[in-house]
Amino acid sequence: MVKGQMKIQQMAVMIVAVFFFFILVGLFFLGIVFKDVEGSAEDLQRAQAISSLGVIADMPELNFDSGESMTLDEDKLRIMSGEFGEDYDLFWPVASIGVYKVYPRFDEVEECPGTNCNYYEIYNPSGHENLQAGDGGYRDVKTYSAYVAICEKVRESGSTYDDCEVGKLVVGVRG
Repeated sequence: MVKGQMKIQQMAVMIVAVFFFFILVGLFFLGIVFKDVEGSAEDLQRAQAISSLGVIADMPELNFDSGESMTLDEDKLRIMSGEFGEDYDLFWPVASIGVYKVYPRFDEVEECPGTNCNYYEIYNPSGHENLQAGDGGYRDVKTYSAYVAICEKVRESGSTYDDCEVGKLVVGVRG
């Protein structure tokens, strides 16, 4: 009887050992499978932010009426850079939106509206300082940018033409 109990105890210990072995193998496998989930999430967020650049530039609220892609209307930028852009809080798919005039080159940011201004802050509910693409701006927001044309209709000497400048659309996403 003692010998039988000993064999039962040995078999129970072996079953527990095999069970723990398979748990360790499973954890090792899950570690390999999910090791780059964070990197994949960052890549997905980056791709979403980059696609948001084109979507935002082509929105009727900002797009110039030329039918061209990545062309912003300066008159609409002036309107949206006031407090009016904050009314779109639930509409914007990003954390912040700003537009810089790139040419002519500037040394210091002058927020629009104003004379010789070069920066339109369209949407920034957090009230952080002007964002430069790539610097991260502030802790929880990463910025991405794309070059755009900033155009307006100009009437001169009885004729109307499109006057365009080079600009940079900067979008911040929570990261």
